[in-house]
Amino acid sequence: MDGKGFKGRLQKGGMIALFILFIFNLGYGLNVALINQQSYDLIDHMKRIEDFPQVLDGKRVKDWIREDELPKGRLFINGRELKKEDLLAFMEKANIESIPDLVLVKFGWTLKRTNMRMYPSQDIIHKGNPAIDYNQYTLLEPFTPLAILHRSKDGEWLYVHAPYMRGWVKREDVLVKSREELLKIIKMPFLVVVKNKVEIGGVVFGLGSKIPYVEKEEEGYRVLLPDLRTTWIKKEEGLSEGFLTFSEERARPMLEGLLGIPYDWGGKEGRWDCSSLVQSLYAVFGLELPRNSAQQAKIGRIVASSFSSYEEFKNLLKDLPPFRTLIFMKGHVMIYGGMERGEPVIYHAVHSITQEDGKRNHIGAIAKNYLERHRLRSIYRSIISVNVLD
Repeated sequence: MDGKGFKGRLQKGGMIALFILFIFNLGYGLNVALINQQSYDLIDHMKRIEDFPQVLDGKRVKDWIREDELPKGRLFINGRELKKEDLLAFMEKANIESIPDLVLVKFGWTLKRTNMRMYPSQDIIHKGNPAIDYNQYTLLEPFTPLAILHRSKDGEWLYVHAPYMRGWVKREDVLVKSREELLKIIKMPFLVVVKNKVEIGGVVFGLGSKIPYVEKEEEGYRVLLPDLRTTWIKKEEGLSEGFLTFSEERARPMLEGLLGIPYDWGGKEGRWDCSSLVQSLYAVFGLELPRNSAQQAKIGRIVASSFSSYEEFKNLLKDLPPFRTLIFMKGHVMIYGGMERGEPVIYHAVHSITQEDGKRNHIGAIAKNYLERHRLRSIYRSIISVNVLD
């Protein structure tokens, strides 16, 4: 065979290989745009702030503030039992009656990591364990875009809509800007945090956070901070220019690097609960997922919702893609990490979980569990959905 013929066949073979890889990615990769659209279509709490109306019906805002309720049963606040008078005081502080018929929406973003609350208060509401604070909705990362809808009676809190949740945030943690200024920030090129957290200019950014940059050079970037300062940073392993393309090889070490970090209900201390771990991990790859596990269970391709045996559950998992398969129990979500030594592996941020012998195992951290050696085969009975992100 002459060199020309060999070269021609090599080029042809390379094109075929690229075509096969393309088809493979179509079948097995993350369709980010499709999943994101599903989130916004199916989940009421999901709103693109850049598309948020500038005028909103006041009744709708009032209904949003009133819609969520605390769980049933005895609740405690400030070392005593929660009373009806406490809830009335929260509503008084919320200043709902001052909301006009038409609300003129303001815009802005978070200046730092800040907590979104059910009520305009730092008070902890719990059932006996203050670490499980039912007044805590979620942690918002710096530069989270906000539609600002109302303010508390004392002016210290703002009722806002973030892309995936609405609630109360501290006024001092928000930079109020015009819609146009917010759109400029959203459209800027950005870095993505791909590890636990990074600190830049005194501001902490967590996994999946976006950091806009103004310019770049071979050795680094001039990034924009939420208070509009700029600073130069060097390229580092914990940051990616733009979203990463999903792969199992990228997802696995990210989760492995988070193992042992204490569980954190609602992200109040800057860490993760089960659903925020899922949300933050996939944000690295450009996915915009809802905040809680019940909402996340509606996203993706649902492949099963119940099982008659552990073997049935295990056999299904064998055929599903690792790190793109989510396993849901009531109030909990786990990431399927593939098979190791013949048994399924899950990653999750977990407070506690029931073992096969009925004992409650208080893990209280981000964990990697082997379903068989850790005696968790019985979880198949509690599974309400297995979803594939594709």
